[in-house]
Amino acid sequence: MGQQNQNSFSELDNDEEQLGSVLQYVSFLIRDELFGFGIEMVQEIIRVPELARVPMTPPTMLGLANLRGEILPVFDLRKMLGVAAPETSDASRVIVVEDKFKVGLVVDRVAQVLNVPEDRIEDADAIEKTVASNLLKGVVKNLGNHDLVQLFDPSRLPDFADLEIANHDAEAAALFGSGGMSAAGMDGAGVSAESADENVLQIVSLSIGNEEYAFNLADVDEIVRVPEIVSEVPNAPETVVGLTSLRDRVLPLISLRACLGVAREEANDSNRVVVLQIPDGTGVVRRFGVIVDRAREVLRISEDYVEEVPEGIRRHGSNDIECICKLEGGKRLISVLSAREIFCGLKLGEADEALAASTLEVEMERSEEEDMQDVTDEHGTDDEQLVVFKLDDENFGISIHSVQEIIRLPESFVAVPNAAGEIEGLINLRGMVMPVIDMRRYFNLASCDRSERQRIVVLNVQGMLTGYIVDSVTEVLTVTAADLTPPPTLNTEAARYVQNVAKTHGGKRMVLVLDSGAFDMVDPAELEAAAEEVVEA
Repeated sequence: MGQQNQNSFSELDNDEEQLGSVLQYVSFLIRDELFGFGIEMVQEIIRVPELARVPMTPPTMLGLANLRGEILPVFDLRKMLGVAAPETSDASRVIVVEDKFKVGLVVDRVAQVLNVPEDRIEDADAIEKTVASNLLKGVVKNLGNHDLVQLFDPSRLPDFADLEIANHDAEAAALFGSGGMSAAGMDGAGVSAESADENVLQIVSLSIGNEEYAFNLADVDEIVRVPEIVSEVPNAPETVVGLTSLRDRVLPLISLRACLGVAREEANDSNRVVVLQIPDGTGVVRRFGVIVDRAREVLRISEDYVEEVPEGIRRHGSNDIECICKLEGGKRLISVLSAREIFCGLKLGEADEALAASTLEVEMERSEEEDMQDVTDEHGTDDEQLVVFKLDDENFGISIHSVQEIIRLPESFVAVPNAAGEIEGLINLRGMVMPVIDMRRYFNLASCDRSERQRIVVLNVQGMLTGYIVDSVTEVLTVTAADLTPPPTLNTEAARYVQNVAKTHGGKRMVLVLDSGAFDMVDPAELEAAAEEVVEA
């Protein structure tokens, strides 16, 4: 994985002698047994984070974690191997692995990085071991102080057989290469999450011609495609390409090539707009879209690989570069640009006046559109409103367009003979018979006592009303497209219901957005027997 990636495992020590032909494995403990993952599939190692549990998933799946904006499914490897799993402790860790898909696996403790000579790896079938041989790539006997190291292949776990596996590289390419993505949603690289708050520089790397540059991640709001419609600004400097509208805000577009004195080239599909957010000194945050040849990746760089700009460059008046990152033994140099220096002193000429006029025009058009929209859609087509409710301390959301109303629980329900276990009964909703389903039982969650906070969320799906009992309804939440992330790889049953994951409060809170169309509605024929009794009641 190279010198930089080796440094990402800050917890791990490696006291093995460096040999000429070896394979590296990240070793870990489950109970008293030592296992190893090939280091090429280990992305990072983190503490056990807060998790959002997903209904209809296997018991080995602990939930979803927000890993720097990326939604990560986390599984308990101990349960997968049939080992009685104790409560997680301070020593417990999540090993983030990626083969065909990316998942987090909880283990009891991480040990060290082992250097294993290839000729020391024996066939797993020939040796007594803890887990089935079809899960192992091989075993190593008497390596250092270890009697037996079982080399594990997580992709062979039967728990993953039912997952709808998507090609992670294709997903990443789609996020970076089409549409837009939040800066927080781009995958990090280089150091472990445990050192995230230490001396680490996070940057968004990009290309201008054959040169690689970067901006500080804190200055980047999002990355989007170059818009089709760009309005020219009269008498604007060469660096200003024009104005466009992004999420009902007028955004000046700047050519980074022009800012750096590089000749412009014909636009192509790989060009992107990096949206920068820069305080102007008065407390107002200005946003600029910077057109770059290609957006590459988000890197998390240890301070050991960051160097100051040579004094000779600074003496010639260039303050545009904050620092230089030296990676891959110095073969890869990335100049980190100062967004403030490049753009705070940028003279836009009449662009500011055009910007103010265009902003007013956009706001007037938006106001006219809102007057014609229903009140529940007042935030525009890019926004979506969700009714957020709780089940067993987890936050779920469903489109407000699917919610007919929210009502209190009645004193009693009329039972439906031979109905499924999740059906609580029938109620009379203004003369109409409506089935009510206990959503906890529907999602195979533990039952709870009735309370004053519980509500019935009435869904209207294809013209049929069905009520769902939830623990409480907390809010109507407005989210933008940038707040919504497709769910990670889930089993087929869970994937039916979870449509998106909404990240709110700066990514600290996750709301599982449910697809109302996936819910099984009660067969109307089941209602006929009890309908007359309900109406009379």
